[in-house]
Amino acid sequence: MDVDPSIIEELRLSALTAIDGLWFLAVEKKLGFQGAVDLDIEVWRQYGLIMLKRATAMMGIELDPDDPPDLETVSELLEALCAIDGTECVWRVETPDSAVFTVRSCSWWENLKKAGRQDDVPCDLVDDATFETWLAAIDPSLKMQSGQSMPKGDECCTWMIWRQAR
Repeated sequence: MDVDPSIIEELRLSALTAIDGLWFLAVEKKLGFQGAVDLDIEVWRQYGLIMLKRATAMMGIELDPDDPPDLETVSELLEALCAIDGTECVWRVETPDSAVFTVRSCSWWENLKKAGRQDDVPCDLVDDATFETWLAAIDPSLKMQSGQSMPKGDECCTWMIWRQAR
């Protein structure tokens, strides 16, 4: 029997979100809600760094602190990292040193809503911590500020990204 690759991809995505949710619930049961959130943020930071290393290797991008990538390359990296879990995002580079990152469809937010936990789990805090860690690993001069947020009722999530003067 041949399994359609789209079915395998859907199973992978659902497995990723299922294991994350089950992990969070198990930690919450043992350490309480705040303990689970704290550990969740740390896990996502570390996961992001591992996936960033893999993405740069697969995409042929060398991260050099003395020669940081332009924001187009940064956007390609973050789009690749977000696509892993089915998150759909777009970038708009506004200047050579600033860009706006927008998430219009987020599998994590959708799963929290399905589970009825959208008001409990601060996914925007997890995203902020994760994106900050990714950006610092790509180029320590990159800074960010969150703007719109689906958990706060907006239609999308946005982050302004800019490169500080060195």
